[in-house]
Amino acid sequence: MTVKWRGFSVVVAGIIVHLTLGTIYTFGNMTPYITSYLRQKDIDNDLTYSRSIWIFSSAAMGQGASMFIGGFMYEKIGPRWTTLIGSWISSGGVALTYFSVQKSFELVVITYGLMFGLGVGIAYAVPINCGHKWFPEHKGLVSGLVVAGFGSGAFIFDQIQTVFLNPGNKEADLKVAGDKYFTENAVLNKVPSCFLLLGGCYAALQLIGCLMLADPPHQYQLLPQNMGADEDEGVVQNPENEASFTWREAIKETAFYQLWFIYLFNGQGIQFVSGLYKAYGQSFIKDDHFLAIVGSLAAVCNGSGRIMWGHLADKYSFRLAMMLSCGSFAALTLSFGLTSLSGKGLYLIYVCLLFLCFSGNFSLLPTATSKAFGQTEYPIIYGLVFTASVITSPIGAILSENLKSVIGWYGMFLMCAVFSLTSVIISFKFNVRKSNGQHI
Repeated sequence: MTVKWRGFSVVVAGIIVHLTLGTIYTFGNMTPYITSYLRQKDIDNDLTYSRSIWIFSSAAMGQGASMFIGGFMYEKIGPRWTTLIGSWISSGGVALTYFSVQKSFELVVITYGLMFGLGVGIAYAVPINCGHKWFPEHKGLVSGLVVAGFGSGAFIFDQIQTVFLNPGNKEADLKVAGDKYFTENAVLNKVPSCFLLLGGCYAALQLIGCLMLADPPHQYQLLPQNMGADEDEGVVQNPENEASFTWREAIKETAFYQLWFIYLFNGQGIQFVSGLYKAYGQSFIKDDHFLAIVGSLAAVCNGSGRIMWGHLADKYSFRLAMMLSCGSFAALTLSFGLTSLSGKGLYLIYVCLLFLCFSGNFSLLPTATSKAFGQTEYPIIYGLVFTASVITSPIGAILSENLKSVIGWYGMFLMCAVFSLTSVIISFKFNVRKSNGQHI
């Protein structure tokens, strides 16, 4: 295989792996089935959607806590084994939920939440770093392409889940305190076995992707035509003016904490919208298949948005792209409640746009981390930036569990908008520049 195509195959491998890791976003589609199963099977009769978000929160916490560990593993055992170990921990957690969902809500939090997230965190940054090394002049685009797989995982697996669990499009027919739950055994009895199906599919795809992953040779030089660069750019290596920080040096920089706090505040809206969009939709839409389609189309927007935001960061700057991403998300969450007055069409548009906007975090933050601190210890440094999710995830779960019943859906949307506007301000203050004086 030529050097050119070897680099492309590594990016494809990263997309395949991230396609499975990104099924963390299928929680929004699965939560009505999981919550209804635990209620109706007398495992946890009082479980609500506001409390079941602890599953998603635990997954995000696990991801944030383990991502920098993946960076250390990458240095010791290389990209292939690090990614495979992390990936199979995540798919193993999904498969083990076959047993845990039949026992208790707390065990589901451990297997489908914490264990899933720990594996995702270990594997997450490694394929991105490999892609950056093959194409150092196109970090935003490479980040966007690889994490587009992460954002698009739900596009495929939302449909697999819904077709497997609810082929007859049964309605969530039990209404409790404004939320709706399934009671049909034809749907609920298949919930445990669904996790075995998902875990097996994930593990197989992860093995294929990991076999294709590799760093470039140490002295690798990327010809400009490999990624369509201009002919007068010459042979590309790591840019001479690129900073190269160790993780110990990075955590002393103001820019590191600005990136950390951007994700801390944005994480509130990301968690709430991606975890409960379907539960909110069920409150006024009686069509489970339509809601699954909404989730799949939103996943496409999540994936394509990462490419779009990454390209914007390369063409203009991280600062501008992040301000646009956060500001748009704030405006949409602030007015999201209007969808309950207008029916299916507006709800579909809003959910897709929300996913499109928040997807920017997952291509812009890794791109900014790489450009600000260099490639030397990128997986570790980005993992440390992502530890913000260890804080923001439980805060989000606590707020959802305790405030939703008091301030309702509209109040929660308003709160998320305020958090995102805070990130706009932090992004405006971000002031890392290239050697030519332009913002990175």
